[in-house]
Amino acid sequence: MELLEVMRKRRSVRKFKDMDIDNSIITDILESAKLAPETDTCNYYFGVIEDKKVKNEISSATLWAQWVSKAPVIIACCCDISWDIGEQNDDDYGVIGNKLRYGEDIVNFLRKHENRKACKTLVQSTPVYIAAQHIILTAVSHNLRGCLVDFIDIEKINKILGLPEHITCQLLVPIGYADETPEQKRGKNRNDMIFYDKWE
Repeated sequence: MELLEVMRKRRSVRKFKDMDIDNSIITDILESAKLAPETDTCNYYFGVIEDKKVKNEISSATLWAQWVSKAPVIIACCCDISWDIGEQNDDDYGVIGNKLRYGEDIVNFLRKHENRKACKTLVQSTPVYIAAQHIILTAVSHNLRGCLVDFIDIEKINKILGLPEHITCQLLVPIGYADETPEQKRGKNRNDMIFYDKWE
């Protein structure tokens, strides 16, 4: 499929057929995830979860997403949280950049808060979403569907997956052959999403 065609076909799916996914497709999906851009301080790792017991345990650590256990495969999108904004000098690029983006008060709070793992997880929470989107689009190109699931009990899932202390799961991507056809979104002129130079 052409890339735009794949994007147009992408719909969030939460019901899957009881059909296995060929290993060659999983390999393609993982290759696309590895091609996602990483930051200087955040490396990605991907868990391929197929064991029913593990999937059931993971589903119990989600907010209203117990359906993930029915997906043939769950991709756990993880990242390295070794870099700590609280250990960096004031002139560090990451400190300066995050202050510019979020404001000095927020960054200073994150640098001083006693729960370092939670702060590091929060600071590194967004980049791996790019890889997750690669996963979703590659799945669609193979006529699979999926959904991003990020309201999760991160610490519980980290324990279920046996992740080391410096690696954390940021989100899940359950994938499979769709057993539902989501309705097309209606009522919104998608051209309203675009502006040029200034909002008018």
